Amino acid sequence: MYSCVQPANHTSAASQYPIGVIIPTYNRSEVLLSCLRHLERQTTADFEVVIVDDGSTDSTPKLLEEYQRRTPLHLRCIRQDNGGRSRARNFAISALQAPICLMIGNDIFASPDLISKHLELHRQRPGIHVAGVGLTRWSESGQVVTKFMCWLVESGVQFSYNDLLRGVAPNWKHFYTSNLSLKTQLLKENPFNESFTRYGMEDIELGYRLEQQRNLELVFLPDALAHHLHPTDFRQACARAYDAGSSSRVFHEMWPDSAPPVRNSPLRRGLRYLMVRTSWLLPPLTTLADIVTRAWCPNPLMRVALRYYGVLGYQSAASPDQKSSTILS
Repeated sequence: MYSCVQPANHTSAASQYPIGVIIPTYNRSEVLLSCLRHLERQTTADFEVVIVDDGSTDSTPKLLEEYQRRTPLHLRCIRQDNGGRSRARNFAISALQAPICLMIGNDIFASPDLISKHLELHRQRPGIHVAGVGLTRWSESGQVVTKFMCWLVESGVQFSYNDLLRGVAPNWKHFYTSNLSLKTQLLKENPFNESFTRYGMEDIELGYRLEQQRNLELVFLPDALAHHLHPTDFRQACARAYDAGSSSRVFHEMWPDSAPPVRNSPLRRGLRYLMVRTSWLLPPLTTLADIVTRAWCPNPLMRVALRYYGVLGYQSAASPDQKSSTILS
């Protein structure tokens, strides 16, 4: 099995590369290999790759050990006990020698010139506060892109790339680590907050913090195209909405000024109270909305259900013992 890198003392020829790609992974071995094969097809070979295996229990360690023997990539693999994405990214960043860090997910398939487009930005804009966010689309290979998945993107529920394509200036809300590059020094000085234990917001929190404290300037790179392999159905989106709601509360408690204005009319207070008190209605609502969404998308039921999960997740953040799985059961 590949051995763990000790970042504090690690030195290698990797420092010669101008840019490094970091990839946290957990139990997604086959998808990870496809991700790496796309990196092999880049128009430039002048980059390193650092993978942090976040305590995978599947075939990831064995496959990476075999892959290292034959890949042309300048690849280093690190293994840690399972600690979450924030810790895995921080570990990878601490091991990185390249002055520019490109973050992608293990289910991201890079277009051939993705790395060169990020590298070009940073050569033109060497300031430490400049970052580049590339465009991420659903992969049409390896999955069926459903109407629901299209709606998640078009509506901005999952990402707001359509706003960027329409000319909206990117800011901390678009700090998407599926396709994002920054100066490595900035990330080493400002690591991800490891207190986020559920899905979402650990990247947005860092983007907000960097904008507030380090004058972060995000530049949108529509030609730095990545494809995302992540089949998502309605029930999975509901579980994610719950976790995102929980993480949003953690974020807003850290940074109260980041929270949107509360529309605290008696009607809205009553609706929020009713949603929390009637969570027993959620399983049948989820089932009904799931069935309807397969034939009619978008529809009011799915919007109500997703909102319901988000509110419950936000409210339950103060009670960590509550799990989304109990609500979905």
